[in-house]
Amino acid sequence: MQTITATYEDGVLKPTQPLDLPAHTKVRLRVEVLPAPRLTVGGLYAQLKSLPSLGDDAEAFAEDIRDIRASFPPEVDPWE
Repeated sequence: MQTITATYEDGVLKPTQPLDLPAHTKVRLRVEVLPAPRLTVGGLYAQLKSLPSLGDDAEAFAEDIRDIRASFPPEVDPWE
């Protein structure tokens, strides 16, 4: 008997490590959902680092924001 972890993806359980079983071996599974791992600073850094950079799009994005802000009426001070 083995206890393993696996990830459910696209309708298939994918073990996180190789199984020492011959092909077509039938097994019995008992599924226990594991709690999500806590996000660490290193994990957050890795996620942020994997995001695409704005690069040349940064200025176009800033211009879009300026245009959107300009479409709103100017703020009025209700105390005046």
